[in-house]
Amino acid sequence: MSEPIEIKQIKDFRMALKDFEPMVKNPQFLRTGRKIGNFSLLPREAWANWLLCVTLQSIHGNGITFAEDFVGDGILLNKERKEWIRLEHVSALDVPSDDSALKNEERVLNAIQKKIDKGVEYALGKMLVAFIESAELWYPNRVGNKIHGKHNFVAVYCIGLLKSGRDGYQYSISQLEPSNSPTWIININFDFTDWSIQRIQ
Repeated sequence: MSEPIEIKQIKDFRMALKDFEPMVKNPQFLRTGRKIGNFSLLPREAWANWLLCVTLQSIHGNGITFAEDFVGDGILLNKERKEWIRLEHVSALDVPSDDSALKNEERVLNAIQKKIDKGVEYALGKMLVAFIESAELWYPNRVGNKIHGKHNFVAVYCIGLLKSGRDGYQYSISQLEPSNSPTWIININFDFTDWSIQRIQ
């Protein structure tokens, strides 16, 4: 895999969270917004990368961040270990009219399958992130079981909005694995100045 052409990386996650506030509070912008002016990622890609990184920081320490990349949908960096991995994103935010009856689980599977269909070379050495929005109940373990052995990504994560409002924003993030998919909840206060993370599975 070619070396990343790294231009900018996130250094202050608290400051970045405040920058994301107007984007996240406008869901349509997350769905359809063009690349951020000073950062070569789509708004939903950058936001999902932020959510992924703060979760991984809670596990592995603050040496984890992300950077823009002109080849993929960002680069996940472990600065302490001097390791990096390319990220690929897929959106399950928009439901086509002919798929309006699909449940979250089916939407996630359909989105991931589109990336699997791109072949082995496309997936090798990359991490896949699927992004959904809905409070509808779904089961990461079942999705993990269904994709197990069918893809060549290093890991597959699914990030979804659970709720939003005056009490703040809540997201789930699951690493899709067979039998037991580790899952965390990220709570963000309404004024986007702080967050907390807890593992629930």
